[in-house]
Amino acid sequence: MTPPFSAYVDESMLLQSGLYILAAVLVAPAEAERHRAALRSLLLRRQRKLHWRDENDKRRTLLAEAVAAMRPMGVVVVGAGLDGRRQERARRKCVEHLLWEMGGHHVLDVVFERRHSELDLRDHELVAVLQGRHSMPPRLRLSWCDPAAEPLLWLPDIVAGALSRAERGDERFWNLVSGDLAVRRIDVR
Repeated sequence: MTPPFSAYVDESMLLQSGLYILAAVLVAPAEAERHRAALRSLLLRRQRKLHWRDENDKRRTLLAEAVAAMRPMGVVVVGAGLDGRRQERARRKCVEHLLWEMGGHHVLDVVFERRHSELDLRDHELVAVLQGRHSMPPRLRLSWCDPAAEPLLWLPDIVAGALSRAERGDERFWNLVSGDLAVRRIDVR
């Protein structure tokens, strides 16, 4: 029997290419502490969290190899047609698609990276609408967390960053991490 998973979710945007990327990496409860320890071991001195955008290519290779060793499973939603002035619309469409997908993956908990209170409130309002329309699995428990406090949020950051680079033609990192990650492409116009 497949254990229930927790999904950790983060985003990346390619404004020039009109793409909004939302990655969910699934982690079984029995693996969570081991993955957290492995991720923390990658921190540099004085570094509070891993963040793809802040790393150079040598470190990105190290991060991608470490994530690949964890054999990540999950879903990455790529929203095409992103208008830089309508980023929240793109996020809503990607979140809706992602939450629906979680229903088929034995996910109980979905943990989003906290943004800031106003944007997180928009996410909460979206979830209420989706629940009212029965557009997401009713069993899902959602939360928002600071990535400095939850290393498992670094997984989708790395996955989304690797796919973002692949979308720009550099597939080295994505080829390392992509094994059991399903990519879903949607229109967010």
